Amino acid sequence: MPRSLFADAPDTLIERLALQDGIPATISAFWVEADGEHILFDTGIGAPEGRLMERLQAIGVAPDDVRYLFLTHLHGDHIGGMMCGDSIVFPQAEVYIAKAEYDAWMQMPAEQNAKVVATMEAYKERLHLFAFGDTLPGGVLAIDAAGHTPGHTAFKAGSLLVVGDIMHGAALQVPHPEYCAEYDMDKAKAVEARRRLMEYARDNRLTMAGMHLPAPAFLDIE
Repeated sequence: MPRSLFADAPDTLIERLALQDGIPATISAFWVEADGEHILFDTGIGAPEGRLMERLQAIGVAPDDVRYLFLTHLHGDHIGGMMCGDSIVFPQAEVYIAKAEYDAWMQMPAEQNAKVVATMEAYKERLHLFAFGDTLPGGVLAIDAAGHTPGHTAFKAGSLLVVGDIMHGAALQVPHPEYCAEYDMDKAKAVEARRRLMEYARDNRLTMAGMHLPAPAFLDIE
């Protein structure tokens, strides 16, 4: 991630952390077994840049094998892999998204939400809206992580905590969670969510799986 993405972080701090040339990050998705169910969390940026399909194929997973797709939020680098042109990529998937996230995006101007609306429409027959605190298939707990987007969601699956975009630059934001990336829509809420989920992960000895954590995209908070 470019240093410019964190405009509020002072140069002195960036230099002290040796992050002037950027902050290590990934664009990640996660294929998780939870309570006997296999679940795909997010889908990355999609073709042609995305590598999701080849990575799934490498572990023996075909598109038809994806029965559950849980979305942390509706930014393009998280739902891009759901479609290939006008075609659905995961024809058997039951799609789960927070109602707060879905409703917020449906109310945005067309120039902002056209891709989201088209994708949600394509999956509408298998689209499920949930509330924070709900337990989803596989015994997965949906946790309020709003701030990055209005209905941004974290998911607890066993000892794994899928945290979506609570961090875009872990090397900066783990020691200094008060600094936000420019992508965060409500920065005050994003800071609160980042601190709360880091504490939750530490107190419950959960491994954080983040869509923009540096490779391999897992983090244990000490």
